[in-house]
Amino acid sequence: MDNELSPDAERAGMLAALHAIVVGTLSTLKRKGVLSAEEIDQLFDAGLAVFERGEPDDTKAAARLTLEILARSLRA
Repeated sequence: MDNELSPDAERAGMLAALHAIVVGTLSTLKRKGVLSAEEIDQLFDAGLAVFERGEPDDTKAAARLTLEILARSLRA
């Protein structure tokens, strides 16, 4: 790559890519009946619980925001 990315741009790009993969995967599993909407909600609740343990406050806040954005994407 000719243009170097800033660390912030690299993190944002990685998060956006991860968002797309997670939403796509969970949407497919939901559409195919492998996971119910309730089970998907349980996955996000479990994800939030992981970040509630011992992480710095700013990490918890970022994790919560990311999981909320992912959950809204699946409900849309």
